[in-house]
Amino acid sequence: MIKCLFWLYTFCRIVFAGENRFLVHDKPKSWISETDYRTMLKESFPFARCCNVFINGTFHEVEESLNDFLQAYSYSYIILESSYDCQGYLLISSTEERLLWALSKVPSTISTTEILLIYDSDLPANSQLFNGSMYKNANVNLVSVSGIWSLSENFLQPRSFEKVERYTDLRFKNGLSNFKGRELQIASYYNPPMMYLKRTVKKTVKGIEAEIYLTDNDVERDGIELQIFMLIAERLNFTWSIRSPSGEDRYGRIINNRTWQGGMIGQLLSKEVDLAFGGIWLKEDHNIFTNLTGPWGLLEIRFLVPRPKPFTSFWALTKPFTPLVWTWVILTVMWQTCYMTIRARVKPQESTNRFRRFSYTCMELMGRLIGIWMPRKILGVKIQLQFWQFAGLVLVTAYCSSLAASLAGAEYEERIDTVKQFVEAGLTWGREGPSPMFQDYFDLNDKYSAILPQRFKTEKNNGDRHQRILMGKYAIIGRVVGGVFFPENHVEGPDFHNYRLMVNSVGGYYLCFAMQPWLLDKVNTMMLWATETGFTSFYLKDVIRRRAGSSLREVLVEHDKNNGTARALALTPLASGFVMLLVGLTVASVVFFFEFFSENKSDESPDLVYPKNGEADVAKCCEEKDFRQALSELKYHHQ
Repeated sequence: MIKCLFWLYTFCRIVFAGENRFLVHDKPKSWISETDYRTMLKESFPFARCCNVFINGTFHEVEESLNDFLQAYSYSYIILESSYDCQGYLLISSTEERLLWALSKVPSTISTTEILLIYDSDLPANSQLFNGSMYKNANVNLVSVSGIWSLSENFLQPRSFEKVERYTDLRFKNGLSNFKGRELQIASYYNPPMMYLKRTVKKTVKGIEAEIYLTDNDVERDGIELQIFMLIAERLNFTWSIRSPSGEDRYGRIINNRTWQGGMIGQLLSKEVDLAFGGIWLKEDHNIFTNLTGPWGLLEIRFLVPRPKPFTSFWALTKPFTPLVWTWVILTVMWQTCYMTIRARVKPQESTNRFRRFSYTCMELMGRLIGIWMPRKILGVKIQLQFWQFAGLVLVTAYCSSLAASLAGAEYEERIDTVKQFVEAGLTWGREGPSPMFQDYFDLNDKYSAILPQRFKTEKNNGDRHQRILMGKYAIIGRVVGGVFFPENHVEGPDFHNYRLMVNSVGGYYLCFAMQPWLLDKVNTMMLWATETGFTSFYLKDVIRRRAGSSLREVLVEHDKNNGTARALALTPLASGFVMLLVGLTVASVVFFFEFFSENKSDESPDLVYPKNGEADVAKCCEEKDFRQALSELKYHHQ
């Protein structure tokens, strides 16, 4: 109702007074000049590009204050309402109670909140508006008829108002500042390559018992994020004490999508610590519950998987040709055999009569194809067999060259480079501590990635992890930072010997710091400066160069490549050839004994057995009989 009356009155003044006399009253001008008003707004709202305006007082006072504000402020504004999108708050009143009521509606815990209080009267020295703790993390300037005050910076405790002489002395404490040696409580944990502090001692700080890291060892006082943090502490001039996270979970976890429990994020929420670092991921739930800086680096979540093992196949002699080529070779031999057999039976000739039998024809054609059968001129199929032998020459040449190349180099199992191959290989994985938030690690909408949580096995200790690695079929999860893999839990150097880095990552996040809201602007500014000037990149490369051992780099090297050297052949790759030789010798031996006994039986038989191949074969048998008889008589006369 008040707003409606106010805008109705404003509209009437515009209609009857004209545009040039908008909101001009006959009363004397405000005790703040137009120039001072502009200076006051500029110094109090240096970053806010939208302002929430609260005005309370008599009608003429409201009109005068609003008129001064509209003339001096050139950005958007909201009158008698509030929006979190607007970070500036202008509160004008001549009563302390109304200002206190308006302050209760301002989100002063947000460090980027900018507040300007205008008390349109003399302000007593014992006013509650001078209570610095009431403004929490907001930046505040207070102006009254009796003086001008600016609230001390939010990182100094306790906060108090400092009186200034001129409006130009009102200043917004933004960017790099001097913390004047204030001690900050920090949360982190042993997390190579981010931080290497390990030794702790129990201390009680502000009534809370904590495991405080000892920093007297220069070797342990190292790490990418620890180096960045110490640079920030030196520039902002504050001291620090680092403690380990509370609870089993290092970062804590969200409960029922509404509350956060445990870990470094929980310590920030309970105000136990002021800042936390140690591989904190820049993700939505972290950002909801705490304040995060801009990213300084990127990590990828990957697995170490067993290296492909060398193997030798029993059927290595078949490797030069694909199954499709072997199929066509066999079909071609069978087709040619059928053709020669049918031709010999349909159109019999003296040179092709031996092709009437299918098995004999097949063996001769195979012999001609691979070059172990002496060619004979056969009328009717001479040209066809010449092309057949030429095709065999090409096949044998291709086979031998490919066989020499394949058998001279080692053969390995297929690499595991995708989640699909990971699942099909039956690998399991695990880590110490509670089960991770699987939705943070994997894309559970993918059918193969959704299987990975089922393969998780909690590790008890280093010994349990070592035994699982020795048993095989086990993957090691970790992070790739600066191109080098770092496992989530400690792994002994020899255990890396049979592992390689899986090519495809399963997840990735940006890295950042988490902190209380009043620290965000200062630390974030310093973080950006460190990134722009190259300090972040330098610390990343320097720590990895010094700390990443040969075992961590070895997993990046593929060992199942051909190094250009030949190897001596063992029995296994040639086993199929020896088996074929044994089978052939066995068949030949059986045939030999069969023919031998058949020949002896035919010699002892008194009856003459004539062949069944027609008159020509009968004549040939008779000729052979006469020849044998004449030979016997010749031997008798000779004796």
